[in-house]
Amino acid sequence: MSTGKYAALSAARTAIQSLDTLTNNIANLRTSGFKKGRAVFSAVLSEAQSCQQGKGLNFAKGQEGFSDFSQGVISTTGQPFDLAINGPGYFKVRDEQGNFFYTRQGHFRPNAEGNLVAAGGFKLVNDGGEPIAIEGQLASISEEGTILTTSGDFQNIPLYDVTDTALLERSGGAYFALKEEAAATALENPRILSGSIEESNVNIMQEMARMVEIQRVFENSQKAMLNYSTISEKTNEIGILA
Repeated sequence: MSTGKYAALSAARTAIQSLDTLTNNIANLRTSGFKKGRAVFSAVLSEAQSCQQGKGLNFAKGQEGFSDFSQGVISTTGQPFDLAINGPGYFKVRDEQGNFFYTRQGHFRPNAEGNLVAAGGFKLVNDGGEPIAIEGQLASISEEGTILTTSGDFQNIPLYDVTDTALLERSGGAYFALKEEAAATALENPRILSGSIEESNVNIMQEMARMVEIQRVFENSQKAMLNYSTISEKTNEIGILA
């Protein structure tokens, strides 16, 4: 097979990877706190004999798993347990198996036990890693994250900072897990807005424009593969005639 056909095939494959990321972004357009994914592509120089002669061939290589952590638009909901982070930081939540995750998805609701629970059953935790439970009627949630009840009880919602966001691995939707070698530190000056929610940072117009661009790359790659196949067939015919 022509090396040019391999290059076209690699371009088509990376285009498919990019389309998968784009469709996931669009599917989560209405997921609060969602951070759009990005596929990054690089060119890999062939180490074939032609490369050693100064005629190397570039192949496309896709790397997924990158996320854009820019802040989304904050919308007012009027629901006191809807919490939006204004500025840096992440909520820390725990699943039923005791695994911890970080998120900016602040759509919380108290369950039957009074625990503040996000979508998927993830429980918001305090600085000790234990679920935050509301006992009694809520009075207010301050910008610093202090939950105050009408009985006078209070507790704090901590926010955490991850300096290197490359150490966050997406675990589904708006939730991220820290890599083993990473650590999160408590944010000193949290800003939490009660009655608001941070929307997804996906811009539908940008994603659709990017999708059209990638589809064109895929179509051109297919045409290139077809052309290389035709050339190979004609070359074989010439070889038989000779």
